[in-house]
Amino acid sequence: MSKAHRAKGASRAAQQAFAGLQTEATSSTETLKPRAQPRSQEEKGTFELSGAAELSSRAPQLSLEPQAEGVEADKPRVSISSTSESQIAAQLIRQAQDILVICHVMPDGDAIGSLLGLGWALRKLGKEHTLACADPVPETFAYLPGSEDIVAHPEGNYDLVISLDCSDLKRLGTTYDQRSLGKVPIVNIDHHVTNVGFGSINWVDPGSAATAQMVLTLIEHLEVSLDPTIATCLLNGIVTDTRGFRTPNTTPAVMEAATRLMTAGASLSEITEQVFNRRPLAVIRLWGRALSAVQLDGRIIWTEISQAMKCECGLSSDSDDGLVSFLTSACEADVGIVFTEKDDGTIDVSIRSTPGIDISGVAMRLGGGGHPQAAGCNLNASLAEAREKVLAE
Repeated sequence: MSKAHRAKGASRAAQQAFAGLQTEATSSTETLKPRAQPRSQEEKGTFELSGAAELSSRAPQLSLEPQAEGVEADKPRVSISSTSESQIAAQLIRQAQDILVICHVMPDGDAIGSLLGLGWALRKLGKEHTLACADPVPETFAYLPGSEDIVAHPEGNYDLVISLDCSDLKRLGTTYDQRSLGKVPIVNIDHHVTNVGFGSINWVDPGSAATAQMVLTLIEHLEVSLDPTIATCLLNGIVTDTRGFRTPNTTPAVMEAATRLMTAGASLSEITEQVFNRRPLAVIRLWGRALSAVQLDGRIIWTEISQAMKCECGLSSDSDDGLVSFLTSACEADVGIVFTEKDDGTIDVSIRSTPGIDISGVAMRLGGGGHPQAAGCNLNASLAEAREKVLAE
């Protein structure tokens, strides 16, 4: 049987599985409430860039909704209880024949670590799969095994798409082709509080410190044994998203997950050295240029990186969130922002804040998303226009 015929048959099987899961969910005693509408800024206690810093009361809770913006009406969707989302994701993976796994543009350590960790697990299962990201893997994470296999333009007859660490379809970038993939079920696995629920299945857990922590749970449901390769990729995700276990969401469950990965062979000291203590010379030179141009606007510290600056410093990668975290360490600031001009002319806006100040709402209003203390967006504007728009929020 040809790969195309197998994919079509698997797609029909997936559609039938979704129908069966919908029936189970309907009869379940655990019913879901409709997604709550975003609260006003006064209720939410978010940080307004143009005003004084306010303390975040709590992150909004997410739930599933019948249809999300950007998802075709005939795309299969399933209403399921939160306790079963990971099990159902594992079930669909087992049934699928050819899987496309995608992470968000401008990938960070959690995106790449989750992508590779799941990829190695799929290989153990004998599943045909493709790992994809619209932007290149940052040099910081090139040490991870399998990073050279990530592609920007996947080609295949996929019957399942898995989105990792991405809050909406736009953040998948050009890798997600709506024309060819629009009718393929999407499993949306993410921990961002701003996730819009764009998948056929939405396993969104803001309580997890990293998507890699969720992928670990998924791999356990798939009954794939951990090995040093999988463990290293996933621990890379947890370490980077918690900034070395320093963020407020570093819970005992996070430490337990990290311990399991270390027991499986991941080296915490090696990962820490790679992601926090080692940088290409070009990045160091770029930081010097960017830091010399730092501006302080009230309690907001910001700088910008142009294409010309990157070329002059010999930098080939767009992603390095270490600079914005470094800016936020300034005693005089509560919020740090880095505006980066990308190769396609758009502006990546990376925002960080100190604990207790929620900047996720700002990013979401600008078309992006993220976490209360780490968020961002991409703007189709010049550096000056993007700077003016963001600082006016």
